[in-house]
Amino acid sequence: MPKRAATELGEAAERGEQQGDGPSTSQQQQASKVVYLGHLPHGFYEKQLKEYFSQFGKVTKVRLSRNKKSGKSKGYAFLEFSSAEVAKIAADAMDGYMLFTQKLTSRVLPADEVHPDLFKGANRVFKQVPWQKIERERQNRDRTAAEAEKRARQAVERDERRQRRIAQAGIDYQYEPLAAQVAPKPKKTKFED
Repeated sequence: MPKRAATELGEAAERGEQQGDGPSTSQQQQASKVVYLGHLPHGFYEKQLKEYFSQFGKVTKVRLSRNKKSGKSKGYAFLEFSSAEVAKIAADAMDGYMLFTQKLTSRVLPADEVHPDLFKGANRVFKQVPWQKIERERQNRDRTAAEAEKRARQAVERDERRQRRIAQAGIDYQYEPLAAQVAPKPKKTKFED
């Protein structure tokens, strides 16, 4: 063994590193089981990701990033494997892989980059929220008496402002004001006992 290699091994032993090809104990503690996947093609969603990457080993969690309003994929995902070795093999194998005309990017995330809430809501089937239907129902719902009164009052105020603007512009235009069309609020009558 050359003298230089022996001194490097001695220095490594002093630092507490192991000899051999495997990672040291400090590297094993920092090894992560989470893989980042970028440039995912359209149509490659949670189910397909889990099925495809299960060829490398057990996939415990899948999180595909989606737009909150439309539900469309943002094109990247995070996978958690059962072991760090499997995650490294999968990331190395899939980095630069062509999938549906997209060149994937993948890497193992270091343990310090993995946020505790990264897999919040993972492994759930995505259900798109029908925002248009919700808004349509909200807009078309039956109004309470107080809401109807408020809307009528606001309409009368808008009409009065419109009449003032027409008069200020010097236009002689008369029409039946909206206040005449709205039924007046009944007055409270006190009865004597």
